[in-house]
Amino acid sequence: MLKYINLFQSLTIKFVIVMMALVILSSTLEVAWTVFNYMLTAPFFFIGLDRLLDIFSLFFLIIIGIGLLETIKMIIVESSMNVDFIILVGVTAIIRRVMIIDLQNTDPLFLVGMGVLTVALAATYYLINSSEKEFKCTLNYDNEK
Repeated sequence: MLKYINLFQSLTIKFVIVMMALVILSSTLEVAWTVFNYMLTAPFFFIGLDRLLDIFSLFFLIIIGIGLLETIKMIIVESSMNVDFIILVGVTAIIRRVMIIDLQNTDPLFLVGMGVLTVALAATYYLINSSEKEFKCTLNYDNEK
């Protein structure tokens, strides 16, 4: 039974990798299309601040997708996940969200929450990297009966 569960898990992870790769490719093509459209409309070769924030937001989405793809690849190759890498993906997602916040129309409590979340993730990353230990979540199914 365990053999079938491992096969199902392996096939599911490979399917997720294919889907993530398609999403990243599609997002990259969308960023290229958006940049070219913005540069070819008047005023030529100038991108406004609102458009620039949209483009950077799309770039960060691609970076987050690549980080998730790397995490999935780590699961397959090493049967483990590096905790610090996952935290970095979370920090990147928070930075993306902070970049697109409209400060005039955003609830101050939301801004406080984002600040607390950013500090917590940064402190966690610092503590993990400053310690001499290696933090990995190991996926070991061979010992299960």
